[in-house]
Formats: sequence, C-alpha cells, structure tokens
Amino acid sequence: MNPSRSIRAMAFFAAAMVFLGAAGPAGAAPATPFKVGIAAPTVNMLPLWMGQEAGLFRARGLDVEIVNTDGGSRGLSEVGAGRLQAMTVGLSAVIDANNKNGDYRLIASGANTMSFRFFGAKGITGAAALKGKKIGISAFGSESDSAASMALKQLGLTRRDVTIVEAGGTLKRLDALKSGALAATALNEPADTQAQREGLPLLVDLKADLPWIFTAIVTDRNYLAAHKGAVKDFLRAYVEAIYVALSDAPRAKAVLAREFKDFSPAIIQATYDDFKARVPRDATPSRTGAETMLKELPAFGTPVKSTNAADYVDASLVEELRREGFFDAMKKKYGVE
Repeated sequence: MNPSRSIRAMAFFAAAMVFLGAAGPAGAAPATPFKVGIAAPTVNMLPLWMGQEAGLFRARGLDVEIVNTDGGSRGLSEVGAGRLQAMTVGLSAVIDANNKNGDYRLIASGANTMSFRFFGAKGITGAAALKGKKIGISAFGSESDSAASMALKQLGLTRRDVTIVEAGGTLKRLDALKSGALAATALNEPADTQAQREGLPLLVDLKADLPWIFTAIVTDRNYLAAHKGAVKDFLRAYVEAIYVALSDAPRAKAVLAREFKDFSPAIIQATYDDFKARVPRDATPSRTGAETMLKELPAFGTPVKSTNAADYVDASLVEELRREGFFDAMKKKYGVE
C-alpha cells in the first residue's frame, strides 16, 4: 500500500474513533448541558457532588456542571440571565429576587430547617461587643442574610446597630471571622463544627428545628416550562444521589473529604451526620417552612410582595415523581426509609 494512503487511512480511522467516542453508544443522544450553581461549598451540596461521582446525572442524559457563584442571590441572577439552568439556594433569596421582578420557582428542597449557628470572632461574646462592628453574609437577600437578622433580633439588636457586609461563602466567612475581619457571621457545616473546635464564641444557636426552606433547587419559571423533561431528569438524579449518600456512608464521607480537604475526619463525620439529620428523603419543600418564612421575613426588613407560597414554590415535579412511584423505588433499591 502507498505509505501516504496508509497514513491518511489511519488518520481518518483515528478521527472517526474520536467522533464516535464523543457521541457515545450507537444511537445515544448527546448529553444535555445543565449548569447548576452553588452559593458555596457546604454540607448541602453533597447530593450534587454525589450525583456526579456516581454518574447519576450522566445516566439521565445530563452533562451537569457545578458552578460556585459565591452567593445565592448572585447565582439566581445567573439563572435569570440563562447562564445557569438551576441554582441551589434557600427560599429567602427566591422571595427577594421575585420581589425585584424575578420569576423563579423553588422546585425541590435539600433542607427544610434552619441550619446556621451565629458565631463571633474571638473576644466578641455578646451584643454589646457587636455594636458598630461588621457582620458577614454571603449576599444580600440570602439565607445567611436572613440568619444574621434573626440572630441580631435574638441578641436585642437591629441591623442599624451593626454594618452588614457581603463576605462570600461559608468557608470564606469562617476565615474572615478567624482573622478578625468580621465580628460575627452565620455558619453551617463543616464551618460550624470547625468554629466550635477553634473556640470561637457561639452567640446564637439558630440550628433548632425551625421550619425553614434553607437550601433548595431553584430554576427560572420560563425555563422550567420549556425544559420540563430535563429538569425532571435532574431531579431524579438529585434524589437518587440523596439515597446513595444515605445508604453508603463511607462513600459519602469520601466525597465530603475530597471537597473539604482541610477538615479533619471528625469534622467530616459531623458534616455527614448533619446531612443525614436534615435532608428530606423525597426533596419535598416544606409548606410549613414556606409559610414561616413568608411570615417572618418582613420583620427582618425583607419586603414580601405576595404571601402566596405558590408564587415562589412549585412542587409539581416532586409530586409527579411521587405518583410515579419513584421514591418508593429508591427506598427499595437502597434500603433507606
């Protein structure tokens, strides 16, 4: 055979193999790109990380990319602009955004109770020491913003008594608290337990069983209507990832340890325990939580245009999955109640 023809044939064959590999198995449709934002790396992101690690999103035909937006309210604006397909954020941010002419819907919940504790920097042991100082939140309108207002109220203070500043995600705020750049902030796992172990003063424990949609999957209402199938597949994979994490503790803790490299095994264990205690097995948003928030947020200075939960929460896809027997199938498959 002519050497040049042989070389051209091999090059053609190699290119064909690359093409076929990218296309997947014969007849398989290409995966649908699906970008989901996170406000910060915290315990509540475990289903997303587990879904990727276990290949659950890919199995549903989705090419999921997780994007850290360093604040929930910031991430919602990316959803509204079409640069993200969904955002993991609490209901406070949805209410705030919809009050500002957004049109978002919270479609599934990752935690239905308040999950923050409010810590001070070293030397900040009470309300008097906080006056005039900086309080860190991730972004205005976020759950950490609501938590700050809630904590200040319990301390007998108002937002006018302090300076509220945007200071990034939970881990960034922990670092700022340790350095003294912030006087106080709300933290959840793993930063919560880390702060306790480092002796930072616990000013207010908000981590009671207060009904509160603390973190959830949120999308734009128009995107949801136009891409219902893709969003439903995302929820199937998200919920299955919850069951994988609950049924396989070593695997779940290995994923957490990979994401939180600077934290000890004891902190990882506490983080996993918090996940188990708070995650709703069926991802159903708490109606009581929504009603509580719509009642409480105006007292914290967050205007609420509508007190109708349906203007912020759409659990129709979760209910479809329930009617189809999906949750029962997950319980049976993974042996988790």
